[in-house]
Amino acid sequence: MGLKNKYNLKFINESINDSKGLLKYKDNNTPKDKKTFGYVKPMSISNQAKKLGKPLNTLPKKPRTKITFKQILYLIITYFKELPTKFANDLPYGLKSLYYGILGCMVGFGFAILLFPENPGIFAILFITVFLTPFIQRQIKYNELMIGRTEQVRKKGVTLVKFGMKSEKFSFKDFFLENKGILKTYLYFFIGVMLVIISLIAVVPQETSSHLFNDQGWEKNLIPSKNLGFENVDKPTLLRSIFTNNLSVLLVAFILALVFPLGAVMIIVWNAIYWGVVFTQYALIYSSMYGVGFLAILVPLLLSVSIHMILEIISYFFAAVSGNILAIGIIKEKHNPDRMMTIIRYCIILLLFALGFLFIGVFTEVYLFDVLKNIFFSIF
Repeated sequence: MGLKNKYNLKFINESINDSKGLLKYKDNNTPKDKKTFGYVKPMSISNQAKKLGKPLNTLPKKPRTKITFKQILYLIITYFKELPTKFANDLPYGLKSLYYGILGCMVGFGFAILLFPENPGIFAILFITVFLTPFIQRQIKYNELMIGRTEQVRKKGVTLVKFGMKSEKFSFKDFFLENKGILKTYLYFFIGVMLVIISLIAVVPQETSSHLFNDQGWEKNLIPSKNLGFENVDKPTLLRSIFTNNLSVLLVAFILALVFPLGAVMIIVWNAIYWGVVFTQYALIYSSMYGVGFLAILVPLLLSVSIHMILEIISYFFAAVSGNILAIGIIKEKHNPDRMMTIIRYCIILLLFALGFLFIGVFTEVYLFDVLKNIFFSIF
C-alpha cells in the first residue's frame, strides 16, 4: 500500500502554511485510541517557554547535600596523595626518576625520624627502598618480557624496534636498548638520594648528622688530610684490594636481587647514602679545620670521584638487574626450558658487563683520581 493510499493528505499544504505552525498526519485506518503524530515549529516551542517562564527541558533542582567531615578529610588526603604524581607527569623521564629519588629520600627520612628517632638511619634505608621498589619492579618485568624479543631495524634512515623472536646472535645495540631505561632509572634514583643526603648534612648540625648516619659512614673522629689521594702508594696492591672489596659488594647485590626483590634497590640506596655521607663529611670538617669554603672542597671532590663512582655504581646496577631478571624468569619460565636458557645466558652477559664496569671503575679510581683531583682543585 503506497503512502497516498495509506494516509489522508488532504490538508497537508494548508497545514504547512498554517500560522500556528502545526502539522499533523492522521492515518484513517488508525484506531481512535492511538496517538496522533504531530510536529511543532521552533517558534511555538519558544512561545510555550515564554509562557512557562523557563526552558521546557529544565529539570527540577536537587537539594544540595551536606558534605560530612569524613568526606572532606578523604578529599584532602586524596589530593595530597595524588599531588606528587600530578607534578611528576609533566616532567621528562630522567627528571621524573630524579624527582622520585629526591622525594623518596625525604619521605623515608621523615618517617624514620618520626617513628624510630633512636636509630633513624637504618630504618630510613628501609623506607626509601620500599618507596622506590615499585618503579624498579615495573621496569624489570618489562625487561624480562623484552629479552630476546626485540631487535633494532634500520630502514631508510629510520630506526625501528621490531618485536618478535630474534636470532641468538648477541647485539650491543639491542642490549643497550633493552637496559637503557632501567639503568637511567637506577642512576637518577641514586643521584636524587645522594643530593638529599649532601643537602641534609650541609644544613643540620654535625651532632644531628652523626646521629642520623652513625651506621652509614659517618666517622666521629675524622681528621681530614691535606694529602688526599693515592700518591706514593703501591697502586697494583691497592687496585687488587679495592677490586676485591667492590667485587664482594657486587656479588651481594646480585644475590640479594635474586632472593629478595627489595635487596637490589636497598644496595643502591645504601651506596648513595654512604658516598654522600663520606664526601660531605670530609668537605664539611676540612672546611672548618683549615678555614676553606665548604663548596670549594665539596664541588671539586665530587667532580674528582664522579667518573669512577658512576662506573662502579653502574656495575652494581648490572648485577642487581641480572639478579632481578633471573628471579622473575625462574618463576615465569619454569615450564619453558628454551626461554629459561635464553634468560640465563642474558643474565650471565649482564654479570660480565658488571665485572667489566667494576674493573674500569677501580682502575680509574687508582690511576686517574690524583690527576683529576689536581685539575679540579686547581680550578676551584
